Order: sequence, then structure tokens, then C-alpha cells
Amino acid sequence: MTESLLIPQLIGFGTYALVLILLAGEAFSWDGNRQLYYLGDRALGLWSSIATFCATWMSGASVLGYTMLLYREGYRAFTGSVNGWLLGLLPLIFIVPRLRKSRVLSMPQWLAETYKDRRLRRLSALVLLLAYTLYLVIQFRVFGTVVAHLLEIRYVVASLMIYLFVIYTTFGGLPAVVRSDVLNLVVIVAGVTLAAVAVGISAGGPIALHQDLARTDPAALSTVAPHGTLATLAMMGGWALGVASNPQYAVRILSARTPRTAWLMLGLAPLILGWIYLCLTVIGLGGRHLLPFLPPMGQEMAFAQLTRSLLGPLPTVLLFLAVLAAAVSTANSQLLLAACAFCYDLKEKGRQQEAALREDHFLLGNSLAVAAIATVALGLSLLPLPTILDLGQHSWAAISLCFLLPLYCPRRWRRKGLLGALSIGFLCHGFLVFLMGLRPETALIPALIVESVWWRLRGARP
Repeated sequence: MTESLLIPQLIGFGTYALVLILLAGEAFSWDGNRQLYYLGDRALGLWSSIATFCATWMSGASVLGYTMLLYREGYRAFTGSVNGWLLGLLPLIFIVPRLRKSRVLSMPQWLAETYKDRRLRRLSALVLLLAYTLYLVIQFRVFGTVVAHLLEIRYVVASLMIYLFVIYTTFGGLPAVVRSDVLNLVVIVAGVTLAAVAVGISAGGPIALHQDLARTDPAALSTVAPHGTLATLAMMGGWALGVASNPQYAVRILSARTPRTAWLMLGLAPLILGWIYLCLTVIGLGGRHLLPFLPPMGQEMAFAQLTRSLLGPLPTVLLFLAVLAAAVSTANSQLLLAACAFCYDLKEKGRQQEAALREDHFLLGNSLAVAAIATVALGLSLLPLPTILDLGQHSWAAISLCFLLPLYCPRRWRRKGLLGALSIGFLCHGFLVFLMGLRPETALIPALIVESVWWRLRGARP
């Protein structure tokens, strides 16, 4: 890397790090309680809710993984993933009243109290802990690779940097996460916008880009996967169900100041998310056209090579910072939920003992759990693992199997048989993925069908 590029990257990274630390630090509270720590006292305003929703949504896998999937597969990546992600937003609108009428602090607690079975709380908390720890690995891998290229340092050192960023912003609970998410969303939007403009100019504009691809690479404009329409629809459906059942977004609904704030958040967020995906689509398709041959390498390395070859110094720096912001914003949110699952749900001893527990000791335990979970995820990120989108699909499938039906089932299905149904759903999904060789998102829909039929026949009330 030339010195002319390294210097602005160091300046950009240093500025981002300093502002992030200052913003998160202002939210630290020495007399807080668990409701403030987990849900921001259920008092987030509209802009704060939109910012944390969108920033949490745009993970490192979304920015980096989707761009490279689009580069490799063309528009079929948009059909199967972005369409599915945005379709998953629609069902969230209908569960706002169901969630807002409860006064719970976590989704496992909501599950147990709604269906009157404490075993559900422990099962769902364990699922969240494992799934979000696995998803944290994605953020560490993305961040580590990007920063290693950005600052020309070793991957392990770069991974340690996100480790410190994430645990620091998570120590302050949701208020600190929200403050950092405001910065992260601004960085993400600015970075992908400038990069898309630069790629679009190099390609002669979006219309010329599509005309050139239609002539030289028509496969890039195909919207259906090679395996057919059914495989594409299965992928779309799997991602949509993952979004609709993800506790990350349920927590944003719970933490909004009013139900109206939550509905406006869900209505306005797609406008920002849609713009980001549009920019990433231009980058991915433009890269495929302008630099059609990349040597075989991992997604993270390929993204760094592609963007560095296509963009000038300023767009490169801002796009790299956008990836970092996306990784941090998702990681601290998921780390907070994982710590909540461990400290508040798995170690829950009953209402009387919970009420007697001193808040400072409880929050100290959360800080220790945050550090421990992040350390485990950091260690796993250094091991050879599947691609980032594959890891994400396994995580989202597990969460969908645990929360989708309880969140959206008819009221007459309440109370009995849910624990057995969830167990059968996990067994069915594991059989289809590990023994039959199906993709996690493809196996999700049949597993959910088996889960719902079992619940309806064995435990649901007529």
C-alpha cells in the first residue's frame, strides 16, 4: 500500500475510534438498573430507534457478504437475500401490540411468561447465547480482515481491536449501544454512497452498466438461482423468517418510547436500508463488470482486493469504515443480548430473589459476562470456519425455530405443548442439514412446518 493511502486510512480510523469512544462513554451510568441497561428504560425516541434499528440490521455480513455474493452470483443474490430480509420486516408490524403490552426485559422471559413454562426461558436463552456468540464470530472476522488491510497490521491484532471496541460500547448497556449506532449509521450511509457513486462513474452510470452486463455477462442479470425458482424462494423465505423472529428487532420494539414510535421506526427504516442495499448492488455489479476476474480467496480478502482495485483513496477509506461501523453496531447489540440471556435468563432464580438482588452486583455480573462471551467469540474467529453468510444462516435458522411460531401463532394456540414442538423442530432441522445436506435456510421452512403441526396436534388448545 502506498503511503498516500495509508495516511488517510489511519486518520479515518483514528477519528472513527475516538468519536465512538466519546459517544459511548457519555451513556455510561453509575446508578443504572437492568431496565435501563437492557431496554434504555423503554424511552428511545424516533430518531434513536431508527438509527439503532438500521445500524444493528447492517452487519458486517450484510455489507461485505452481500456485496461479494452479488459479485459472484449477480441479481439472484438480491432476489434471494435482500428481498427476503426486507419482506421479514412486514410481520414485525403486527407483533408490536403483543410485545408492548408486556413489561418483560428479555425475549426468553416473554416466551416463558406468555406460554406459562419456565423451561422455555432456559431453552430460548441457551439458543440465543449460542446463536449470537456464533454471529459475533462473523463480526470479528469481518472487522479483523478489513482493519488488517486498512492499517497493514496482523489479523490477530486487528481482531483484538474490535474486541475492545465491542466490549467497551456494550458495557454501557443499550444507551451506549444506541449512541454508538447513531454514529455507525451515518458512517455506513456515507461510506456506501460515496463508493457506489465512484463505481457508477467508472462504469458509465447504472444504465450503461446494465447494458454492458446484458451484452457481456447476461448471467449477472438472472434473478433465479441455478437450482431453480424453488431454491431461490426457499432462500428468500428463510431469510424473511429469520428477520421476523429475530430478538434484536423485538428488543428495538420493546425499547421504543411508545407503540407509535415503534410503528414509525418499522415504517421508515426500510427507506434507509433500501438505499444502502441499492448502493451495495451498484458496487457488487460494477465490480463484477469492471474487475471480472479475482483470484480464489475468502470473501473478506476478496472484498478488500475488489474495493481497493476499484476505488480511489477517499471512497476506499469511507467504505472500509462503513464495514467497521456495521460490524461494531451489530456485534455490541448481539453481545448485549447474549449477556442478557446468560445473566438474566439462564441464571434467573425467581421473582423474589431477582427483586432482592442489588442492581450494581447484577450489572457487574453482566459486564463480566460481556467480556467472557466476547473472548470466546474472538477465539472462535481465529479458527478455520465456514463463510460468514453460512455462519449467519445457521444462527438465524436456530433463532427462527425458537421464536417464530411463539411470536406469530394464533391466540388459541397458547399455553401447552410448545416445548416439545420446539424440540422436534430443532431435531428435524438438524436432520435435514447435517444428514440430508440441505442448506440451513432451505431446511428451515420444512422444519417449521413439522414444528407447527406437532404443536397443533399434541399441545395446542382447540
